[in-house]
Amino acid sequence: MTYNTVMIAVSDKEAAHKIKHVLSRAGYHITDVCASGNEAIRRVRLTPPDILLINFEMNDINGLDVAKIVGDENLCSVVLMLGSVQRDHAMGSIADNDITLLLKPLNKLALLNTMDVVLQNRERMAKLSRKLEKAKEDLENRKVIEKAKGILMRKKYISEGEAYRRIQKMSMDNRVSMRQVAEQICEYAQKN
Repeated sequence: MTYNTVMIAVSDKEAAHKIKHVLSRAGYHITDVCASGNEAIRRVRLTPPDILLINFEMNDINGLDVAKIVGDENLCSVVLMLGSVQRDHAMGSIADNDITLLLKPLNKLALLNTMDVVLQNRERMAKLSRKLEKAKEDLENRKVIEKAKGILMRKKYISEGEAYRRIQKMSMDNRVSMRQVAEQICEYAQKN
């Protein structure tokens, strides 16, 4: 079973205890409870949770600054609890990071819904990231194969289709990827 991990950073111990209780009962694994912003940064860097749930008002450094640091380093998602007065201040600062605002006063339903939305967004972003990496890899493969096809076409006086088929056949015969065959062709062409 996979647990969604949460680190809570709230300077008020009673509030932290209540939040921990609600989240634990909802199936979240609470990794740490921190009382200061600097402690939260240190612990998130050491063992990043899925979500850092932090209060705007902390004893040392405000939660927005912590959220920006964590977001800039792409360590985890952040849910920043704040009042309506602080909301306008925070809105302009969170655009480029994985930071979600949660307005106080908190209630159980709003807290749990926000956590669920953040986790859904994390999964969606992870899928998009994997797709982007795959697309980059495919593009790089295509570039190398195109270069190798060009070499074969010039050296062997064959068509593009024939060059592609030869690379494909060498790939199957040697049980290696077409990119590896293409890289070998390019290396051989550079040496000769």
